[in-house]
Amino acid sequence: MFSLDFITMAATGISNGMAIFKPLYWLFGKAMEGLLTVFNNQYFLALIVFTVLTRLVLFPLNLRQQKTMAKTTRIQPKIQKIQKKYSNTNDPRDRQKMNEEMQALYQREGHNPMNMGCGPMAFQMIFLMGVIGIIYYPIQYILGAKAIGDAAVAQKIMDTILPIYQNIVGDADAKIAYFQLNIIEHFDDYREALVTTLPNVFTEQLCGKIDTYRSGLSLFGIDMTAIPNWKGVIILIPILCLLTSLASSLQSSFMQKKNNPAAGQQQTQMMLMMLMMPLFSFYISFKVPAAVGFYWIVSNLIALVQQLVMAKFFPPKKNMAREMIENTINRRSREESIKKIKG
Repeated sequence: MFSLDFITMAATGISNGMAIFKPLYWLFGKAMEGLLTVFNNQYFLALIVFTVLTRLVLFPLNLRQQKTMAKTTRIQPKIQKIQKKYSNTNDPRDRQKMNEEMQALYQREGHNPMNMGCGPMAFQMIFLMGVIGIIYYPIQYILGAKAIGDAAVAQKIMDTILPIYQNIVGDADAKIAYFQLNIIEHFDDYREALVTTLPNVFTEQLCGKIDTYRSGLSLFGIDMTAIPNWKGVIILIPILCLLTSLASSLQSSFMQKKNNPAAGQQQTQMMLMMLMMPLFSFYISFKVPAAVGFYWIVSNLIALVQQLVMAKFFPPKKNMAREMIENTINRRSREESIKKIKG
């Protein structure tokens, strides 16, 4: 599970992202810039297409994950047989023998229990950070204002806009969250001061780009730079995050139970895990700009479609049969190699 601090990495101050992800921000920013050009600044169409493309990139990894799960399901009866044979786990000798037989089984089957499909999850997390980066820092990575990434320049911008922002909200102690998004959200109020203070940064060209970008950031009256709350139509973002995440989790759980009836024995644990992520998404969607929640909604819907496609064209039973054939061929090949070496 991702920590709140990790997801809301730009919550305060003038952060322009985590250094390790900046090449990804630049790459994704260029991709979004191109898509916005193609779709005439229709931000939501660009983000939907971008999400589809990232899902397609991740599809081979998801397929590999399913194959790994199929292999695990196939050898599960053998694992249970060994565990039953050495049921006295309090005896160190039994535990050692069980571990030895399990390792021998994994070696025969060509299965690595440490490789349980974590790759797709890791890549999805990296992609998520890249997407969140371009959502948080669009002026720098989509609109191409590199100067705003300089700490001294960013601090000067903050010093310029903070008093104006505090006057807008009527709170002398208010802090600015999501620095670049705040600039976009209140640009009409900040424009004159920014152009006067930093004319070399906020040029006529950049101001025009910000105006154009802002014009595509509203959907059915929802400002994608705003953070959702319980008032107004923006509440739809967290609600749809919850519903689409729950639908995706239910579909995934149904498919797992259908393909692996033994999983029904862990029904309570699976139910808790199934509910945890949707509830987490619902909670986090009140802490991040609406654009992040919109990305999650689109991603969840695409995940649903992807699960149906995989069930239709790459069913686990077919994967298990293919895995058994490949395993038999590999085992015979190893046996032949051993015979040649001994001969």
